[in-house]
Amino acid sequence: MPRHYHVFSTQTQGRARETLHTRSARFAPVSAGPERGSFRGVASEDRGSGEFGEDLGDFVEDLFDDAEKVQRIFRRAFPGTDQPDEEELRARTRKFRRAEHDKVLERAHRDGELDERETAAAARQEAAKGKHTLYLVTARHNRIKPFASDFSGMTQAVRVTIPKTRAEAEPIWTYLGVVKAEDHLMFSVEEVIAGYKAKFGRTPKVSRVDLLTGARHYDLDRFSPLSVYLAFAEQDDVHPIFYAYESGSAQGSPAVLYWAERMDALIRAPGGFRFTPFSCPEDMYTGKLVMNRANTEPKILSVSISQTKDDRRHYITLTTSYRIVEPGKVVWPVALQIQAAMRVFAIAQGMGCKLEVWEWGLGQVGRNAYDWITEPPQRGRGEGYSGCSQPSAPRALDRGSS
Repeated sequence: MPRHYHVFSTQTQGRARETLHTRSARFAPVSAGPERGSFRGVASEDRGSGEFGEDLGDFVEDLFDDAEKVQRIFRRAFPGTDQPDEEELRARTRKFRRAEHDKVLERAHRDGELDERETAAAARQEAAKGKHTLYLVTARHNRIKPFASDFSGMTQAVRVTIPKTRAEAEPIWTYLGVVKAEDHLMFSVEEVIAGYKAKFGRTPKVSRVDLLTGARHYDLDRFSPLSVYLAFAEQDDVHPIFYAYESGSAQGSPAVLYWAERMDALIRAPGGFRFTPFSCPEDMYTGKLVMNRANTEPKILSVSISQTKDDRRHYITLTTSYRIVEPGKVVWPVALQIQAAMRVFAIAQGMGCKLEVWEWGLGQVGRNAYDWITEPPQRGRGEGYSGCSQPSAPRALDRGSS
């Protein structure tokens, strides 16, 4: 059972409201100290879980009252990714209000009806029921440095066949939502062939490509940190010949492609973008897709992340498992985006990041509302594992290795 914190006094809650309305929400570097990529604000070690007196629900109710506050959450938690525009943010915020939430977040809920656009999208999703393979995706985030932090998050994915050429690309409506070309770095067989040739220097024979990905629910919000491309030599083949995976932001935007020459190949490549404030584009990713025994469906995609190519500063392993499911309840991606942000702020406390009052509050909500296998400490130091702030010696070794 999750613990129930009481963290905000009336005075501190007022400070949180003032902060949300008046302060900048950028990840500005701190001028001194080893954690140059830290948050600016009140240091997490200056605050404890038992010093406040008011229920977290009041804080949550105030925080999600308008899109501007949600925008600041996304900007702070996911600094290296594209941000939705104001209109889209307001739509997401209204949708988040209508979502079902765990107990601590229940005050964020507001009853409401679908607008005309959402009603039309919902009808198209229902019409696609049973037409595609659906997956329950479980992603375990096992951090070992600078402290232990371990949790599993669940999302959903759908398998679609992408067209031969980009010119033929059309939105693909599924039970989970719509899969669109603009949500991916590749969306055609010809692009997969070209990308493989650019990476490995030879042209593969590919007749079909299946994409496993998160759909854009009601054509509005999408959550798909990892998407997988499976390439097939012949149109009717069931066994893929190679794969690639695509990282993406919590906001639903595609980021970087990672290529495997064969199905049994290990992928080693720089991360290429910042998913959270604790990562860095130069971090080294080592990934491997494991198929099921029949070699027809993905089973596990594992990605080990290190700050250096020699893996001496390995700090987290992401293990994503796939299970085929029947159409059922659809998880709203916007709720997963907010959950991811709250977990970021909870981990930031343990990193010793300098947090604004409202960020600290979100970290407390993240601890309270969601299950953790190993909960991160509320106080600590980043020890060079907070984003691009690692000591210069390992970074120099990374640049010099081959």
